[in-house]
Amino acid sequence: MKTATKLVIFFHLIAITALAVSPIAYSDETKARDHGLGRYASEITVVKVDTEAPMALNMAVRACAGIKNLKLGGSVYIEMDAHDAQWLDELDIVRNNVVSATEFLDACLAEIPACVRYSFNDQRKLLPNIMTVAAVLEAIPLDVGMTAPCNDIVFDATVELAEKNTPLLATKYVFENYVKQTTGLAMLNPGYAIHTENLSNPEMTGEAPSRYAYRMLDFVFSQKLFVSFLVNGCVDGHPEKELFHDIVNAGHWSTPLGVYGYNNSWLVKGGFIYEAQTKCLKSRNMGAIPTETSNLSFFSTRNVPIEDSSQLQHNAPEDIAYDPGKTYVAFVVGDGDNISFIMSSRKEWLRQRLADCEKATNSCAPLTWSISPHLARIAPDVLEWYYASSKKTGKDYFILPPSGHLYAYPTSLNKKDRKNFILATERDARILGVESVVHWDWFETWRNAETSFLPNYARAKGAIRGIFPVNVPYIFPTFPWWPSDRFYNVLTGQDGTEVVVFRPRSWRGIDGKGHRDGDELFSLTPQDMANELGGYPPGTVSWVYMTSDGGLTLENSFMELAKILPPHVQLVSADTAVKLALSAARH
Repeated sequence: MKTATKLVIFFHLIAITALAVSPIAYSDETKARDHGLGRYASEITVVKVDTEAPMALNMAVRACAGIKNLKLGGSVYIEMDAHDAQWLDELDIVRNNVVSATEFLDACLAEIPACVRYSFNDQRKLLPNIMTVAAVLEAIPLDVGMTAPCNDIVFDATVELAEKNTPLLATKYVFENYVKQTTGLAMLNPGYAIHTENLSNPEMTGEAPSRYAYRMLDFVFSQKLFVSFLVNGCVDGHPEKELFHDIVNAGHWSTPLGVYGYNNSWLVKGGFIYEAQTKCLKSRNMGAIPTETSNLSFFSTRNVPIEDSSQLQHNAPEDIAYDPGKTYVAFVVGDGDNISFIMSSRKEWLRQRLADCEKATNSCAPLTWSISPHLARIAPDVLEWYYASSKKTGKDYFILPPSGHLYAYPTSLNKKDRKNFILATERDARILGVESVVHWDWFETWRNAETSFLPNYARAKGAIRGIFPVNVPYIFPTFPWWPSDRFYNVLTGQDGTEVVVFRPRSWRGIDGKGHRDGDELFSLTPQDMANELGGYPPGTVSWVYMTSDGGLTLENSFMELAKILPPHVQLVSADTAVKLALSAARH
């Protein structure tokens, strides 16, 4: 393909991506090598950061990494834990220059002398605002207690925010003065207690919440994101919600707005009420892109986004003719919307899967992985690794995670953004080469979802043919108006196109007990799950959604189950389950 044609395709992709979230903000120097638009690092610097390093040092190093990756794509990588190290090995990335955190920061300050001064101890709650200013100004945030020199203080938060010393006042100030220079929105917890009785005014606790959240600070700086964490930004009648509404609806970012980071405020009965963002504001124009993970500035700048499915290695769908005497079940590995999971636990699961499939006696039956479509933009190398790994087994497949383009409750979006959401999800499906999506909705909107939202996927020009719902909260019944023996429903669009909507079935633990009343159904032992599937009426087509929040792992669930299923139960991929359900409906 000629370079000029490639450029047209590339910028077209960026343009359409902006429909749902702000695109990656490449600078002239960070365009990847394949398009000849600037420089790409031929060697990388690996910065070793101790897990117990002071938080202020951690943030300064990550900020510098983000700025340097913005200026020279894929030039700095932070290695703090085993997962960081493993990705370098998995992707065969050479550690050209390995330095300590202090060595790197000293060299960075010599190269980038601009800094933002702040007090970590006194301005902890204002860290999101301070990081926003520093990112916009391409300056290194330095705590007043640090000995690192700063020759050019471009913003002194101890002065500028002295009288704006609450999250409300500081966020308002940064919004009014810096939002136009940002490309999107992120939520990072600066250290509020998560488990607390006082949800509206949680105490500032140890470093744990923010240490985890601020792993993505390099991405904040490489993209110049607007960072916020208003604990009461979704609470009716609170001034923080009024301000948050103004920020989101000021017209600076496209909607439905994908919010990076994570909203882990207001933990109620084991779940964060506003984590999906959709029901936070009356404007109903947000969803989440969970990204509390390291090195996204490195991965997002070292290569161009993946543009279409031909760039990924796919396994051909199984060639299976429907047999009414069999039971077909698709197992889906859940939570793939969370890029932190993709970079850690799900990577480990897939490595275990690869090892198992190489054995003479194994559990290597078809398995489907939910995976974030945003990897195509912010970590294309990682997405390619997942697809290449699936090709090694020949039996691993992919599906869009909840709820497609964003972790959201799509039926609750406003009318305009519902349409935009569908279009964005269909584009994602084409890029990933999949035809199915895991769909989350709030428990009270499922009837509207079935009658009004989901049928929008049933059109000839659409890319989605299978919808795999999961209820939120999961313990509530879904589609209670369906007959008890209905495992799916076929919805027909205006042009006669059909999509299949499946009944939810979750598997979260394997101890047979669960963590609270009502969890037993979602915590079956592998043998009990095998008995349940074996007892389905012949000809059934169904699925199971697996998550790890109840102690389930790939090894203790699917890999055990696949060995003990009754002979008439056949495991299939999600996309194949859709085709079989359509065949069964016509049988």
